[in-house]
Amino acid sequence: MPPHLSHLLQPLNVGCFSPLKRAYSREVESLMRNYINHITKLEFLPAFKIAFNRAFTPANICSAFRGAGLVPLQPEAVLSKVDVQLRTPTPPAALPKAPWVAQTPSNARELEA
Repeated sequence: MPPHLSHLLQPLNVGCFSPLKRAYSREVESLMRNYINHITKLEFLPAFKIAFNRAFTPANICSAFRGAGLVPLQPEAVLSKVDVQLRTPTPPAALPKAPWVAQTPSNARELEA
């Protein structure tokens, strides 16, 4: 499988980190409404914990594995996300032969010729 497509089959990317990103954004917006414009470690940890608990629910985790087509295993769902086109690589083009070979003249007569 091409490495740039492996993310499609990773369940946490499919169904958990996107909800985590949205939930954390909502928490940051809530902090901003309460006039907290600079988030320190003291504000980050509680906000992240709330967002994490909202995103990583058993339902989201199960849905993520279903969405990736891994549980129950659905090979057609997995393969439908992978758009791989098999082809034979084109060999590199042969460079044409130069009609002359560059040489440094060794005397004035060769320079004028």
